[in-house]
Amino acid sequence: LQNIKTLMTFNVIAQIFLAVILGNWKTLAFDPFEKNVDAPFVANFSRKFHPRMSMSFAQVLFDGFHLKYADTADLSGYIGQDIVQLGHYYARTKFGCITRCDSADFNGVDGILGMGMPDAAMASIPEPLLFAITDNTGDPVSQRILSERKFTMVVTRTAGELQLGGFDKHAIAPGHEMQFVKTTSTAEYSVPINSIRFDGQELLDFATVMNPRVPGRMSWLPGILDSGTSCLVLPDSKLQGVLRSKPFSRFVSLVRDPLYAETRRLAIEVTIGGHRFEIPFVEWWLAADRRPCVQAAPPAFMGVLLGDVLFRALVVQFDLTHPTVPVIGLAPRNPHYRPVRPGSRWWRHRPR
Repeated sequence: LQNIKTLMTFNVIAQIFLAVILGNWKTLAFDPFEKNVDAPFVANFSRKFHPRMSMSFAQVLFDGFHLKYADTADLSGYIGQDIVQLGHYYARTKFGCITRCDSADFNGVDGILGMGMPDAAMASIPEPLLFAITDNTGDPVSQRILSERKFTMVVTRTAGELQLGGFDKHAIAPGHEMQFVKTTSTAEYSVPINSIRFDGQELLDFATVMNPRVPGRMSWLPGILDSGTSCLVLPDSKLQGVLRSKPFSRFVSLVRDPLYAETRRLAIEVTIGGHRFEIPFVEWWLAADRRPCVQAAPPAFMGVLLGDVLFRALVVQFDLTHPTVPVIGLAPRNPHYRPVRPGSRWWRHRPR
C-alpha cells in the first residue's frame, strides 16, 4: 500500500477529468450556508488557479470543453497542460480550465478531481488524472509515479479521506474483509445489485430470480457508485417488466412515519455481487429533517444510484489495474477510524 492520505475537497467519483476554476471572476458576497437552491455561482469563495503564476503552464490551442450534467449544471472553458500533483505524486497532464459555471453546487469547490475511467474521457482530455500519475512513460524529471492504479474513499459526515495505491486495513470494521466485485461497465463505476431489503421486505422484486441474459447468474440491477449523489436513489417504476413492484413506493410504505422509523432504527440491506452489506439507520436518516435520505430515480433511469449514504457506511476501493476490467472493493467502515483533517499534516505519511 502506498499509503498517502489526502484530504478530499472534490467529488471524485462521477467526474471523468481534472478541472480547475480560473481566477478571472467577478467578486460577490457568498454565504456558505445559503439554503436558496436558486443561488448563483460565486467564484470568489473558491480557491482559483492562476495560469500566469505557473512557469510550466501551457494552453492547448483550439481545444475547449462544454459539459452539461443531469442536474442541469453547465461548465465550459479551455484545455491547459501543466504538472499536476496529488498527494506525493505528480505528472505533466492536460486538464480543463473552467471559465464559465452556472451552478451554485460549485460554490466553495476548487475544481473537479479526475478519477474516472478512460472510456468515458473526452477526446480533448484523453487521460484522467489517476492514469496520468500512474503512467511511467513520461519525462522522469516532471513526474513521480504511483505504482498501483488504485484509490480508496473513507467518508464520514464531517470528513473524507482519499487513499492512493490501495486501502488502509484499519479503516475496515474489525472482523470484516474487503469483498471484490467486477464493475458492470468500463465507462462508469457500476456494480451489480442483487437485492435491497428493508424491514424484512425485498424492494427489488425481480420478475425472474435468475438473470435471463446470463444463464446461471442471479438477476441484478446496475448500481452506480456516485459520491456526487447525496442519497440512495431507487426506481419508482417496474422498469419495463424487470421488476414486479416499484422499489421506492414500497420503501415509502414501509417507513410509514418519522416516529415509527426513529423508534425502530432499521438498516437498509444491500446485496452487491452476492455480498450483503448494511447501511445503518444513522447514515440514511436525515435527523434534522426527520426524513429518509432515499429518493425516487428519474423515470428513464434503469438502475440505482448509490450515493453518500453508502460511502459513509462502507470503505470503497476502486481498482483500475486493468482498465477494461475495473474491480470495486467494499467493506464495512470502522466507526472508530478517523480520516485525516485539515492541519493533521497528512504529508508526513510517506509512501511505502
